[in-house]
Amino acid sequence: MPQIWFDPGALAVSCGPVTVTLLAKEYALLKFLYDRRGQVFARAQLLDHVWPSQYPDERTVDDHVYRIRRKLVRLPQLAVVTVRGYGYSLRMTGGAEMRNPSVQDEETRTSVQGLFRKYHLFGQGRSILTLAAQQDALGIEVDAFYAVYMRFIQGDLAWLLDTGEAPPADRVYWVLLLYAYAAGPQAGLAMFERALALDVVTPEQKRELYILNIIDLYADSGQFERAEERLSIAREVVDRDGLTGFPVPVATAEFYVRVAKGDLAAAERSMGELEEMLRDAPYLREIGRYHLVRAMFLLRSGKPKEASQAVDAGLQVVRQSQNVPLLLVSLKQLRLCLDRVRSVGRDAGRGALERKLDELEDELEREHGFNRRLADMEAMLDRYLS
Repeated sequence: MPQIWFDPGALAVSCGPVTVTLLAKEYALLKFLYDRRGQVFARAQLLDHVWPSQYPDERTVDDHVYRIRRKLVRLPQLAVVTVRGYGYSLRMTGGAEMRNPSVQDEETRTSVQGLFRKYHLFGQGRSILTLAAQQDALGIEVDAFYAVYMRFIQGDLAWLLDTGEAPPADRVYWVLLLYAYAAGPQAGLAMFERALALDVVTPEQKRELYILNIIDLYADSGQFERAEERLSIAREVVDRDGLTGFPVPVATAEFYVRVAKGDLAAAERSMGELEEMLRDAPYLREIGRYHLVRAMFLLRSGKPKEASQAVDAGLQVVRQSQNVPLLLVSLKQLRLCLDRVRSVGRDAGRGALERKLDELEDELEREHGFNRRLADMEAMLDRYLS
């Protein structure tokens, strides 16, 4: 392997007679990656290590990588590579290092894609991200769908809006979902209906919009009859097409519609049915969602203290699932539920729950900027749905 020399005093890196001079943060970033070459780091991890006491956003990492790459043209022995859907890694070139043979093995590729699909079905977002982060060491590749999906579950709105790594056609569905969750039911419903009227997403995504995603928006906007009609259609489509991954999400949507409508007797029946299904199919995403909808059921039942405990249980599972959009939509719906149940009163239990929601919403906004970039999401969707 080539001999690389780092000079911290001159902020320079050398190989043989060639020396490249960097700026301070460029040097720190390159040295950090070099010392851990072969490992993959998310942008947030690089921010924590290279900018520990500052508060830049993830675009800062991208900008520094861009400048480093331009300077390393004279040092082809070093390459900062993009690991799609995750972050960056540093690779050495010019030596005898071989690519893992499993990358080209069809059986390995099929097995890995099957594992990604299983993790997706079970709502194991953290498992997906962990597997992708080790793709170099394991000799696997992440396909284009999961490269974008990982950005979605992390709530990486900046990447979904601004990246050049994936075409808009691959990103528009996920931006559409985030927009609907952030903008509110009326604006989200209008955008969903525009998307359903056009062939701008894949047939599978269009089907999911039609039989599942739109149900919550109908309920949130008070159109309970349309929500129930779509639930009936969803059950028919799931049975007809044998959609094995859909019965639990549809049952979860039904539970939410009953709670939002205030039909507590029907909601309690739905809750019991869903609990049975989750025992046989313990999907993390739906378990987290179950607890958070159960919190809304308890609010409707006049039990704000118990509702706050259910929120805590749901948050624990959502964090394990590592699904930021699920947290975003659930917080919006919890807030809507609080607005609908003024009769609960402003006791200590309700006040504690409202403070908890305030803190979580502030944290989401600081980290992801869904409200700050609402107009940017709408502009992208307007362009694509025209």
